[in-house]
Amino acid sequence: MKIEEVATQFSISSPTLRYYEHEGLLGPVKRVHGIRDYSDRDLERLDFILCTKKCGMSLKQIQHFINIYEQGDETIPERLAILQEQLAKTQTTLIELTQSMDHLKDKIDDLHQLATTHSGK
Repeated sequence: MKIEEVATQFSISSPTLRYYEHEGLLGPVKRVHGIRDYSDRDLERLDFILCTKKCGMSLKQIQHFINIYEQGDETIPERLAILQEQLAKTQTTLIELTQSMDHLKDKIDDLHQLATTHSGK
């Protein structure tokens, strides 16, 4: 799959894909006549990068995870610990965001009531 297609599929820019490859997060991506040709394995890796990034992992943390992944099965316990820790952090963030959203909804309801009261006078 060409870079433009991958960028569209994952809603990211072509420069971001090149950056991920340059930083060793992806790749090296196979090239056909100088044009990047992303494999299913590349797409799976990119999906993992974007998922973990959305969950709050930094690119440096993702790079570390990928580096130890490439060392083989002896790193499974460390990889498991990293993902479990990130999941716990993400769950905490989700709870905090849900509480904040509930607070905002309450404030919006209060303002709607005030607007209705003031418009009825």
